[in-house]
Amino acid sequence: MRFLVMAITLLALLLGGSSAALAQKTKTKSTTEQSQTTNLDPNDPEDLDEIVAEADAAYFADNGGDPDYAYAFEMYSLAANAGDAYSMNRLALMYDRGEHVDQDFYEAFDWYMKAAEAGLPAAMSNVASMYRLGEGVGQDYDAAMEWFRKAADNDYSYALYAIGELYLGGHGVAKDATEAAAWYQRAADAGEPNGQWALALRYLYGDGVAMDSRKAGDLAYLALVNGLDIALDELKEIGSAETSPNFRRRIQELLKSDGFYNGTIDGSFGPQTMRAVEAAFGSEL
Repeated sequence: MRFLVMAITLLALLLGGSSAALAQKTKTKSTTEQSQTTNLDPNDPEDLDEIVAEADAAYFADNGGDPDYAYAFEMYSLAANAGDAYSMNRLALMYDRGEHVDQDFYEAFDWYMKAAEAGLPAAMSNVASMYRLGEGVGQDYDAAMEWFRKAADNDYSYALYAIGELYLGGHGVAKDATEAAAWYQRAADAGEPNGQWALALRYLYGDGVAMDSRKAGDLAYLALVNGLDIALDELKEIGSAETSPNFRRRIQELLKSDGFYNGTIDGSFGPQTMRAVEAAFGSEL
């Protein structure tokens, strides 16, 4: 008997994200445009802003072309070495992902740590994730919890979810489903899709909270419309999962109320419901 996935790896944070470390887009700079930045001084605040903007434009490919990772790396390096925490984190991500440079978790961890110590909440969470996974540094759940708490104290919503994951798995703390659910609730209240999905599973199976299939449906639907990949994947495979008919009907009700579905509210996830699920994904209603 198959159960829905009970947790989402914290590696998702490191791979990109929204509540997770600055979502990837795409852009390419022309040689002429690039040459205009060669005289910028990263120690001048206005020039520093322009350098960071140039780096983002190259990395995120806003013009619809291909990303120019080489130019982005050059500009992020200039800004990072001038003390810009955002650019330190971006540079770390490029080492983490192996973009333009060979993948190097140790170099990534060093830059994440510099950005975290400079006060960037996303970098604090990334440092915590590296400790959690043992990438670029020895695995250390206590250090992971410490840095996740620092990020959470700075209103970084993904960290609230990640702390819940540590409690759910008993990593560095006593395993406590009730405490995990409380942190997932905080994350969900802050609009974190990972927290919404994790809390949906708690309500669906009565783990750490009283079973409530309607609340589970509400939260799962929020995660879906907020674009959480695992919510889409799991709802598309719901036919082979042990889920309450009331949960499935609630999803259909929400799909119908938002105009994605016009079929019968029967809890049967046939082709029409599946098309509605895909249409609702990432709609951010």
